[in-house]
Amino acid sequence: LFTDIKSFSTLSEKISPEHLVSVLNIYLTRMSDIILEEKGTIDKYIGDAIVSFFGAPLDLQDHATHSCYAALRMKEAEEEINATLFETGKIPMPIKTRIGINTGEMVVGNMGTEKKMNYTIMGNDVNLAARLEGVNKKYGTWILVSESTWNETQGTFLGRRLDRVRVVGINTPVQLYNVMAVKTEASEVMLQLCNQFEKAISLYRERKYKEALEAFKECQKIDASDEPTKLYIERMQELVSNPELAATHDDIVNMTSK
Repeated sequence: LFTDIKSFSTLSEKISPEHLVSVLNIYLTRMSDIILEEKGTIDKYIGDAIVSFFGAPLDLQDHATHSCYAALRMKEAEEEINATLFETGKIPMPIKTRIGINTGEMVVGNMGTEKKMNYTIMGNDVNLAARLEGVNKKYGTWILVSESTWNETQGTFLGRRLDRVRVVGINTPVQLYNVMAVKTEASEVMLQLCNQFEKAISLYRERKYKEALEAFKECQKIDASDEPTKLYIERMQELVSNPELAATHDDIVNMTSK
């Protein structure tokens, strides 16, 4: 699980270094506590980012589920932090966290030199989790997980299928899922949106672009502020208006930046 604060550089410019450290300590403490409560292991902090993993050093059978619970609880905690810091004027902008999660085979253990070692994780599946965190920027989402993570959670969470993407440095396309809520805690609006969004995505994958456009417009009626819906409406409009593009369109999206 990888986290990163949106526009952290902008926040850093607007407050003093001492104030920034104070804010980060509040943020990292709360977020780390949630990861630990979900039986995760904190790997490292990279500025405002947290790198963590689940399933080592102690085996954890439902590690994917724990990681998604952690992500959702972190987003809830973020609202509390913003109520304390942003709404009271202690920081000039709200804190918004992007999270990427992937499940797969990794090497975990002490790595480094004889004089300096870290207990950490390595492998292609680690790199993919880091890339997924960044892919949130394209879709306007906050929590993206791979298909391997999604499948292991076995219906515990409400989420939706997005694109298949080929991220930087990894050639195999990855099916994206946007985790939105614990299914038993989801609002009626979320449930309606996910249901309609799945219909729209299916039409898109079947290359029925006109029908998909109308289906995504129905999503917009349910939640006008939904960012992925806006992205897909723009894409469908382009495909409908350009038959040549539609004829050769590949639904695998190649990401060009991390």
